[in-house]
Amino acid sequence: MIDILPPKPLDKAIGARRETLQHLNCLTRQIAARAGRQAITVKVRSRARRRSGLRLYHQELADRLAFDRWGELDTLASRLAVQEQIIDALEHCGDAPVSPVAG
Repeated sequence: MIDILPPKPLDKAIGARRETLQHLNCLTRQIAARAGRQAITVKVRSRARRRSGLRLYHQELADRLAFDRWGELDTLASRLAVQEQIIDALEHCGDAPVSPVAG
């Protein structure tokens, strides 16, 4: 029979950080992909006018979309910072119980 032990606080904190980082990366990829699709749409519509600066426009779109989802991005970044603090504290104390930081 295999004994299943509860995860150590450090392992749990590292897993939570990994999930938050994956969510943040996923959100960033979604924003970049949507900006790319919108830039292509603008390029197709403006071929008759030969609009230049597609890359600059793509970056403007990405910035606007990131601003639209600012709350979600900020929440994830704050959560990631708190998780980093918890992990640092756990590594410093050697897996001693740490009270969670209010955030």
